[in-house]
Amino acid sequence: MAKEKQEPYEFLSNLVLALMDIDRIFSNSFFTSELDISPKTLSEIRRGEDMCIYQYVRVIRCMTEYLHLIIRMDMLLKELRTVLASNCDLVVATVPHRFHGICQPKEWVVVMQWDGVKL
Repeated sequence: MAKEKQEPYEFLSNLVLALMDIDRIFSNSFFTSELDISPKTLSEIRRGEDMCIYQYVRVIRCMTEYLHLIIRMDMLLKELRTVLASNCDLVVATVPHRFHGICQPKEWVVVMQWDGVKL
């Protein structure tokens, strides 16, 4: 497979693996029962093989819903367009949650957050 064709799948596979490592519930039996995905398909997803992106999306969506994690792709796309048009840098940060909220820069845009966490 050509490198440029493999990279998108490799990224999705790495995202799936990172999400799977968050909770032990994400086993083959979990995905078989929740999404009716065969163990063979799960192995292909983990290896980043050239398969339908729809399968990756199904698995990622299932895990983010279970984890109550919201990925705001619309905001990420908007920020990427701004970065490309204005020759700026896009910064991704991890901000710890506190009892009284979190401290954010003035031009902060949230592209991913835990569902129910007050920002």
